[in-house]
Parts: sequence; structure tokens; C-alpha cells
Amino acid sequence: MSSAFDEFKADSMLEDAILSYAHFVFVLLVAGTLVAEAFVIRLPPTAPAIRLLSRIDLFYGISAALMIVAGFARVFMGLKDESYYWGQPFFWAKMAAFALVGIISIMPTVKFLAWRGALKKDEAFAPAEAEVKSVRRLIMIELHVFALIPLFAALMARGIGATS
Repeated sequence: MSSAFDEFKADSMLEDAILSYAHFVFVLLVAGTLVAEAFVIRLPPTAPAIRLLSRIDLFYGISAALMIVAGFARVFMGLKDESYYWGQPFFWAKMAAFALVGIISIMPTVKFLAWRGALKKDEAFAPAEAEVKSVRRLIMIELHVFALIPLFAALMARGIGATS
């Protein structure tokens, strides 16, 4: 009997490890795409740079969506019961930080789409320097807030601040 239980436990641990790994990979992809945006937005705003920003931003959005899916899978299908997460203040801090990053990311995405649309009408289009600086500032804020998420995750994983 204990052998069947041990096998079940090992299977569950493997599934949990795979979910954890997937979540971690998507976190790294989101961080990487944000860093890529921060780098490319510092280049002169030429047509190729604007197109590249649009593609990076699309990859960022897809990676963020997959990160959310993997995160929910960990909460609802992982080894820890979902009630573990609900009582964790750092889980909620992590969610709030991610929501803030998501909200901030709306404006750069809107600008990238507008710039891409302007390029379709006029290949010589270049956004105003003030507009580029504003988007650059938002991307840097996103990066700084996003950097808090692994800290909150580490605190949450260790049960720091838990109510139960």
C-alpha cells in the first residue's frame, strides 16, 4: 500500500515541478522581453526599431498570458492547496505588482500600435522625442515593479507573513 502512495506522491511532485518550471520559464520570458523593450526604445526611433518594438511587445503579451496560465495551474493543480495562497499576503503583493505592470504596459502597447500604424501611412514616420521618453519611462517603471515579483514569490514560498 505504501508503494502505491509513494508512486502517487512522486507523480504529484513531478507534475508540481513541471508546473513550477513552466511558470518560471514564462517569468523569465516576460522579464527578458521587458529588458529587450527597454533596450530597443533607447535606439533611434527608425522604422525597423518601431517594428521590432511591436514584435517584442507582442511576444511580451503572449509570454505574460502564458505566465498567468502557468501561475493559475500552480495554484489550482499544484501540490499546495489553493487556500495556501489565499492566506499569503505576499501572494497578493505579487498579484498586485503584476497587475500594476499589466496596467502600466497598456500605454506602451498603445503607442507601439499607433507608431506601427503611422509607419504604414508614412515610412518616414518618427515619433516625437517626448513621446519616446514617456514610453521609455513607463517601460523602466514596469521593469522595476516586475523586479519585486520574485522577491514576493520567495517570501510567499517560505510562508512569511502567512495568517494561518
